[in-house]
Amino acid sequence: MIYLDEGDTIYNGEIEYKVLKFRKRCFENIALLERNTCCPYVIARDVTQNADGTYTWAWGHYFMSLKNAQADFEERFKKLL
Repeated sequence: MIYLDEGDTIYNGEIEYKVLKFRKRCFENIALLERNTCCPYVIARDVTQNADGTYTWAWGHYFMSLKNAQADFEERFKKLL
């Protein structure tokens, strides 16, 4: 099980993400990430670290607005087991 701190920088392939929030419950986790693109905010579910040090996740939801991403993050966190 991984743990990420707010402010950490992670990579998915060559794309750099800043961790804005990370929460885990039991064997599941969820992260609010920011990247430097036209759709900058990502809610990533079940984040794992690859052997090469990069990260991947089961699925992501992408947002233009930080406010909307934060609201979605909180709702999805409530639903984790």
